[in-house]
Amino acid sequence: MEVIKIRDKSLIIILGLFLLTGLIVAPADCLNGASRGLDLCFKIIIPSLFPFFVCSKLLIECGFAQTLGKWCSFFMRPIFNVPGCGSFAFVMGIISGYPVGAKCALELYEENNCTRAEAERLICFCNNSGPLFIIGSVAIGMLYSQIAGIILYVAHILSAITVGIAFRFYKSREKMTLKCASFRISQRHTKKTIGEALSSAISQSVELTLYVCGFITFFSALLVILERFGIIGIFSYLFELFGASSDVATALSYGFFEISNGIIRLSTLQIGSLKLILISIILAWSGISVILQVTGIIAKSGLSRLIFVGAKALQAVFAGVYTLIILRLPMGSVEVFSKTMPHISVAGSFAYSILLMTIGLAVFLIISSISFLMQKRHHSNFE
Repeated sequence: MEVIKIRDKSLIIILGLFLLTGLIVAPADCLNGASRGLDLCFKIIIPSLFPFFVCSKLLIECGFAQTLGKWCSFFMRPIFNVPGCGSFAFVMGIISGYPVGAKCALELYEENNCTRAEAERLICFCNNSGPLFIIGSVAIGMLYSQIAGIILYVAHILSAITVGIAFRFYKSREKMTLKCASFRISQRHTKKTIGEALSSAISQSVELTLYVCGFITFFSALLVILERFGIIGIFSYLFELFGASSDVATALSYGFFEISNGIIRLSTLQIGSLKLILISIILAWSGISVILQVTGIIAKSGLSRLIFVGAKALQAVFAGVYTLIILRLPMGSVEVFSKTMPHISVAGSFAYSILLMTIGLAVFLIISSISFLMQKRHHSNFE
């Protein structure tokens, strides 16, 4: 562990010196990059993410997510080879977005509700982008298409599930969680008034939104420095070796480091359905920015960071394949991208996001109800 700490310290020093050099050499460019990051946060990220963060926190406070997690526990072991309590991390990951799923999985491990191998499996597929970022920020805010958001979100969830199934064999010979290690979520749930629940939801949502925006702003400035020193050009050249055009290669290079900057560049390109496939890949990869967020969260626990990075790379491949398959379906004949760029107000984005979240929760309820009935029938067969 000491070797890893020394290595990380060296990387931090190198990164710090690199950034300091960039700030000295190109202060105006760094300022413009940070300004673009803040502009992206104020116009797209905050209006679309913050309302959803509040709603998701309220659902947690009222116990909905916990109840849903217990209902989904029936299929977690046979499908993903993780304990039933892992369903809570999975549900929160696909509802709330980065990095909530990883944090939930880490908490399960720290409280001895799962083994180290099970926690590493959970982090591989539970840390995903939320529906409001994909549908609200990306689809409506950048692509101006509701259908594109649905396609991206479906492909994103399918790719996460596929990664979870693939990694169920990771360290499969290790012992499973003890039966007595159950997720006593009902004991954690405390009764709160509406005012207390709303106050807690807003304060936590503000903190999480600032955390996300901080990374976006920092990486927006960092990307300017990387471009100034030709590092973005090196990555672009590597992508061009695989047949990508200059504009696409540049957008992919930005997306490799930070998803918002990469996607917003891809959204301006006229490359047809390939645009949606590449955006889906970037969303699943999540960018170095999000990966550093997650590795920072799990660093002290000793969980494997390399396995997580490998899982995100694999999910990116699956996401691209699933998006291609969906576009080949009959619904692919529907016009995905709008020819016009309508004005989307914050209130309209919020209302549509709440509608989409309600539809998503309804789907989760249907799936969970089916799982609950199957579990009830399973228990009745043994009585």
